[in-house]
Amino acid sequence: KISRLKSHRLVLLLVESPLVNMCTKDISLKAACADTFYYPQEWDPSRGSLDSFQQKKGFEHYFGKQRTKNLHKGILQIRFEMPFKVQCLRCEEFIGQGSRYDADKKKVGMYFSTPIYEFAMHCRVGTSHEKSADGRLYCNQRFVIRTDPKNADYELAEGCRRKVQTWDPKEAESISFVDPDMRRKMESDPMCRVEQTIRNVKKEKTDKERLRELADLQDDREDTYALNSVLRRSHRVKRKEIAAEEEAIRLAGPINFGIPLAPASEEDAREAAAVVFQTDYDKIEVSTRRAKIRSAPLFQRTASSGGSKSLAVAKVQELVAKRRKLAQHALMARTFG
Repeated sequence: KISRLKSHRLVLLLVESPLVNMCTKDISLKAACADTFYYPQEWDPSRGSLDSFQQKKGFEHYFGKQRTKNLHKGILQIRFEMPFKVQCLRCEEFIGQGSRYDADKKKVGMYFSTPIYEFAMHCRVGTSHEKSADGRLYCNQRFVIRTDPKNADYELAEGCRRKVQTWDPKEAESISFVDPDMRRKMESDPMCRVEQTIRNVKKEKTDKERLRELADLQDDREDTYALNSVLRRSHRVKRKEIAAEEEAIRLAGPINFGIPLAPASEEDAREAAAVVFQTDYDKIEVSTRRAKIRSAPLFQRTASSGGSKSLAVAKVQELVAKRRKLAQHALMARTFG
């Protein structure tokens, strides 16, 4: 691994090598200049190092001459990276940590012997013309961020605010340090110190048991081939069941009901088998006779007197049998009903 190129001959070899071309193939010119991957055509190793050559021209990266155009005012154009997540006060969009902006760097004061710098930039979030600061496509809200050497932090002076993210170490299951107040209380109160010590011992024991369980679980899952085989086998069985259900639905044809029916069960089959349907033959006979009478012609030839008497006797006997059967049915209904 080469951290810095000292030999000019090695620089030329690396510049012309396909390795550098491959590394910088998908990198934009802006990023390549910022990361010092870019070598100008007019640069020659005989003129010295690349840094000194760029400084003589008045710039060190892709900004070019624009970087030093306001240098007489004490303003230097740099590439600024957001140190934490912030929210724009105009468009109310969140800007993630690590987002890069073209910023104007300016010295605004001193904290003892440490200079205080101010960085001014504009929000580049796309928004509507009504929300934009100048009626354009982007928000263009002005951000002003200053260094805070006293607190070793940054001060948001204008245009944005920091998104504060807090969490409980117990919920995150991370290490919680004893604050100064609790430390002083433990030093002054022996019982408090004993309680905290016992609590820490219990937590340590619980953590060890959990780590042991995780290690055992990891050992059980070490054979990835067997686990993959079991998973694929279960998927094959499930796919076959789904295919069988689809085939049964296809063979059953379209549904005859407007509402979905519940699947058949053994209890429903037993109840359906227990139902016995009884046929009323008397009603069937009456309906058959009435249909026969309706279909017979209205005018029939009269038969002889002897034949008419025998026909009348047969009808009377049939009527008597019918009444006897009805009386018998009524008696049975009163007895068993």
